[in-house]
Amino acid sequence: MNIRNLIQKTLVAAFVCGAAQLSVSCDKNDAPDPDKKPEAGAFLLSVTGESAEYLLQASDLSQGELSIASNSKTLEQSGYTWIFNRTPSVAVGLIYQQGDPGIGLGYSVDANGSLTELGQFQISSRFTSYGFFDRYALTSVGGQTPVDAQGNALLDAGGNPRTDGVTFNFIDLNSRLALQEKTLTTLNITGNGDQATFSGIVDMGNGEFLTGLVVSQPRDPNATGGASSGAISHPDSVWVAAFDAGLNLKRIYRDDRISYSSGRFRSQYYSQIGRADDGSVYVFSGSFETSTTRPCGALKIGKGATAFDASYYFNIEEKTDGYHFRKIWHVTGDCFLLELYNDKTVSATATATQYGIVDMTAKTFKWVTGIPAKDQITGTGLPAAYDGKMYFPITAEGANPAIYVIDPSTAAAVKGLSVAGATSINAAGILTAE
Repeated sequence: MNIRNLIQKTLVAAFVCGAAQLSVSCDKNDAPDPDKKPEAGAFLLSVTGESAEYLLQASDLSQGELSIASNSKTLEQSGYTWIFNRTPSVAVGLIYQQGDPGIGLGYSVDANGSLTELGQFQISSRFTSYGFFDRYALTSVGGQTPVDAQGNALLDAGGNPRTDGVTFNFIDLNSRLALQEKTLTTLNITGNGDQATFSGIVDMGNGEFLTGLVVSQPRDPNATGGASSGAISHPDSVWVAAFDAGLNLKRIYRDDRISYSSGRFRSQYYSQIGRADDGSVYVFSGSFETSTTRPCGALKIGKGATAFDASYYFNIEEKTDGYHFRKIWHVTGDCFLLELYNDKTVSATATATQYGIVDMTAKTFKWVTGIPAKDQITGTGLPAAYDGKMYFPITAEGANPAIYVIDPSTAAAVKGLSVAGATSINAAGILTAE
């Protein structure tokens, strides 16, 4: 085996080995291997400049500076949401053009480390949630009108078009991003007469994926904005659905210890479900609804379990001094990075630029230090977990956008790679030859 292939296999193994090991506490992470070096171009960045969006490859995110003036690929459109799959190693750019069909993109790297376009696809429905499952990149959006076999809209008891449809786009990573659209209905999905919007996609590794349910009454047709949810009838309950690739409902996990599992910003629904390295799934709730009596917290679904773990409950809000969180990302073991609101008042447009690390076994919380002050952060991007640390894109006033490397054992961050000529770093991810 030559040196290049050895480096590639080492990097891929380090990135995906977590599924085979026991859950590791944040304070017990093994030290990163100082001799392990990523392959040239193993990291991919999406950045925005003054007039376009660019893709840049980097060999190290912990130091140095890149420029969009060189070593970059200019994209024809801007505003992509980039997500990264591990196996196969693929970067997928999702785009929705304010009501017009958007052309999505997919990239991999060849044996020489060069960026290669896999194909394009068109999403005709907008999307509010996304993730990976099996060989697919998935998007979903609720609030759609289901139709019968003849294409006629299904009507409610009052003769109005129903709004309980959820449309999925299955984007096949193994077939040059061929897209298949599927819609299912959610009326009375939990048995209480309400409908649901889905939030998040978490692959269980057994032919099923999990998604959080935002269960509500039908959306008021006179309401403004793009959110697909109506009034929340049961703010003190959480539901999580398990589906297979045919969108057959396998089971629903339900509990009354936390509120629903989803972050909210305008019409977007952010996943608050994450899988730890041992296969356990943690279901978080940021308690978005002002009517809920449940504090921000988390429950656990053990690997292969068909119900929530009755013995596990983590009251996160009491650890954060009352601040609610909006987004969660898995870092390593069973520790997660949380994005928290700047104030204790939560809304669909509130600013969230505070960050913390939770250890789900020890049930501890630490504020992230070493990043710009919350009132100086003007933007963040999708972070990348690698070698036990989180690489988090942050844009702050008066500085080039940069990657901050967060050590979950201490919650301390160090400024790493910056990008000159960029106004923001939208995403960071791993992209390696296989």
